[in-house]
Amino acid sequence: MTGGARPLWPAYLASFTFTLGQWAAGVAIPLHVQSLGGSLTEAGTIAAIRFGLGALFSLPFGAVADAWGPRRTLIVAVIASAVINLVPLGAELSGSTAPLYAWAILAGLASSLFLPAIGAYVAGTAHEARRGSAFGWLTLGVHSGIAFGPAVGGLVWQYVGIAPTYLVASLLASVALIGPILLVGSVRTRIDLSALPRMIGGVARDRVIVGCWAAAFGIGLPWGAVSGLFPLFGTSIGLAAGSIGLLLALQSITNGLSRVPLGRVIDRRAILPVAAAAGCIGYAVATSLLGIQTGPLGIAAVFMIGILALAFTLMMIQVVISERAPAALRATGLGGYTTALSAGLGIGPFMAGSVAQGSGFGIGFGSVAAAGAVVAVVAAVLLMGARRVAR
Repeated sequence: MTGGARPLWPAYLASFTFTLGQWAAGVAIPLHVQSLGGSLTEAGTIAAIRFGLGALFSLPFGAVADAWGPRRTLIVAVIASAVINLVPLGAELSGSTAPLYAWAILAGLASSLFLPAIGAYVAGTAHEARRGSAFGWLTLGVHSGIAFGPAVGGLVWQYVGIAPTYLVASLLASVALIGPILLVGSVRTRIDLSALPRMIGGVARDRVIVGCWAAAFGIGLPWGAVSGLFPLFGTSIGLAAGSIGLLLALQSITNGLSRVPLGRVIDRRAILPVAAAAGCIGYAVATSLLGIQTGPLGIAAVFMIGILALAFTLMMIQVVISERAPAALRATGLGGYTTALSAGLGIGPFMAGSVAQGSGFGIGFGSVAAAGAVVAVVAAVLLMGARRVAR
């Protein structure tokens, strides 16, 4: 299907506004845990729940997106996200962290419904020769939202208060509804969800797709640790909430802006799939350096260098899966990618938080970076010798 058959820009808009709202609330969660007397381990556990549910549900929700069609799936996910961002208000009223756990559960489910659907729409709509660029624009939207969300959330938290942070996050999330409403020509296919094992087997027989899933898990481990625990690391070295949000914004802006040119490079060069494993190792090395930084300039340098390796890796994974998965199973293949990435994002902060509680952030980030590098080696073995598939 050519890129001119259906518009792509509403998907890019949806990717930005959805993540904008969710990450505006997400940056406040570990700070809220701390304000209620919670520990580093508890903050890491809440982040692990949020991303871990994506690991459990992204693959079956990919099949849901195939059955419902992207437009309906995205509308449900966006409405749910706007409501979910109000749940942490219960923690402020009750003084309990239980509503923060509830937010993590529900936000994880909303993300695992949204991401396979938006990826499948782009993969099925973009011209085959420009799929890398299309995913570049999609992830530019995602990471622009990830950038501005923490910045907005951190600044509102610092200068206005706790409750307004979640109210603003809910409002921002509701704006995301504009995107899926404007999607047109969303084709629905009849897929029997009871056939999920057969659908998974259809893509899992390709060792290159499995290697891509492994690389996604490997890079998710350190990325999850950074995403879940950096606000607490920042406060431990004396950074204000607004500065933490701006540093996360810098990381995500670099991530987003690099995606389109990286996508064009991937489209125009016969880059081998094993490069995804190499990028995974590069990001692990950068993460190992984060915990020994003592000021914003060093953190900014590590963020900007490491995020380029991460951006390239995730772009390669998405493009390779889109090329190799059968069209009828593309959402399932991309759902498996989101599942693997989310598993890493969930385990990473739990692992790093538990280690950092007793040994400090330097050892915490270093341990999860080492684990990611080990998984990257496994991915490299699976991807070694593979070539891109011409469509």
